[in-house]
Amino acid sequence: MKSQFSKTIVTTAGLMALAALVGGAALAGEVPVGTVLNKANLAAMEKETFQGMPIGKLLTDSQKMWIKDYNLKMKLGKPTELKVDPAYQAATKKYAGQATLDPAKKTVGNYKAGIPFTNVDLKDPDAGYKLAWNQYYANPVMGDNWIALGDVTITESKKGVIDHFEAISAKLAMEGRTTGGAPLVGNAGDHAQYLLVLTKPFDLAGLGIYTKQYSNGNIDDAWAYVKSIRRTRRVAGGKSWMDPQPKMDLLNDDNQAVNCYPLMYKGWKFVEKRWILAVVNAPNPNVRHAVFKDNIEQSAPYWNPSNAVWEPREVYVLEATMPPEHPYSKKVLYQDVKYPMYLQGDLYDRKGSLWRLWRQTYSQFTAKNGKPGIALYSTQAIDFQRTRATYIDMAHTQLNNPEFNDKAFTPEMLSLAGSGGLDKYMK
Repeated sequence: MKSQFSKTIVTTAGLMALAALVGGAALAGEVPVGTVLNKANLAAMEKETFQGMPIGKLLTDSQKMWIKDYNLKMKLGKPTELKVDPAYQAATKKYAGQATLDPAKKTVGNYKAGIPFTNVDLKDPDAGYKLAWNQYYANPVMGDNWIALGDVTITESKKGVIDHFEAISAKLAMEGRTTGGAPLVGNAGDHAQYLLVLTKPFDLAGLGIYTKQYSNGNIDDAWAYVKSIRRTRRVAGGKSWMDPQPKMDLLNDDNQAVNCYPLMYKGWKFVEKRWILAVVNAPNPNVRHAVFKDNIEQSAPYWNPSNAVWEPREVYVLEATMPPEHPYSKKVLYQDVKYPMYLQGDLYDRKGSLWRLWRQTYSQFTAKNGKPGIALYSTQAIDFQRTRATYIDMAHTQLNNPEFNDKAFTPEMLSLAGSGGLDKYMK
């Protein structure tokens, strides 16, 4: 009969063997909330754990490069529980299992509202397509309608701020609506309408693009404001989705990481399910703040976030392959597991090298209809090849405003935005 001491020896040996099997993670030290990762301690911290997860595995390769080469500092915080409008959840439940994916064409059929594909089987060869369609139809940050005034700062790593202006961005969902009335406004196949327009300084006011997007594969319609004649004119929309945004380190397609009909891309691949560090606990963007100076370090390279708390988020990693005429070769995208919104995107040039890093910061707030919502606090795009960056601070934002409907959302918004005509939707 073995003694209690012998049992203890066996148990200890078993635990040590288990620790060895998992690469020693069980023996790593747990770091406390508030720990700051930086260039000096990264090598040591990668071997530690946070919230029970190895820090080295929480960081993406692009984040590690950002820390090592550009001195990013990441303060660690507890995970945040985000909430959305109950109507969004109810629609997802009501229509669960009804949406279908054509195995050959990869198109979606019988979609009504909410998240079209729940409980996606990650072994399904079409898992990447289903997750991409989830974000296309049901990004909770955009809701039925969304509008924001962005304070935009462009920086270079050695010079600091090189440009500053303001822009309004907005979206109206035509299908998949959940906060009132029918799920569809307009005609079958109408997906959404988008606005991106500069509002300050005066000489740039009205510069931008208004697009109408379709979920039946039709080419986008697009309009631009011609300032010299003070008229809004229809323009060729076929390639506008991949054009650069005015003065920024972003393409029109980079809004929300992906802002086009998913089948405009060559392919979608599910890579893995993992955890990364992201920021979803920012302050309410509608509380007055000093935008760029409050949120970005005022020293080289002039794009590192300050006052940000990075927390573990479980994500689906997707690889989106671009068509040959696109400036990128691929996007590696990190989609939050709980809600289909992207937290980060690594954007690669045609040679397959990392070109840009895109990320968004989120927070919890009350939408215009009085329900809980996820607020977009900021968008950041870093061009590591040109060593410059775009930081867009949401100086004010609104979600699910009942008055911001399909009657208000027209191409004439381009000229209205430049003259303050859209301010009433952000009060």
